[in-house]
Amino acid sequence: MPRYAYRCEECEIYFEIVHSIKEKLTDCEGCNTEGALKRVPYVSRLLKKGLSPGKLVVQHIEETRNELAEEKEKLRKVEHE
Repeated sequence: MPRYAYRCEECEIYFEIVHSIKEKLTDCEGCNTEGALKRVPYVSRLLKKGLSPGKLVVQHIEETRNELAEEKEKLRKVEHE
């Protein structure tokens, strides 16, 4: 299973966890805040050694890029209001 890194926007705790690519954590167990966890970039040891990523990793990267684009668009709208 892949390893993911998360950071809480409330208490700023950072941790790494192993779970399914389909799973995404949102609630922080450290400060009990719902929806405060955000997945942060994590470079696996395999990628550092120069091995090419698999289909699931490429898919996850694309999904994350799309999420980032959506968040940027939301922020642009908030700034212009």
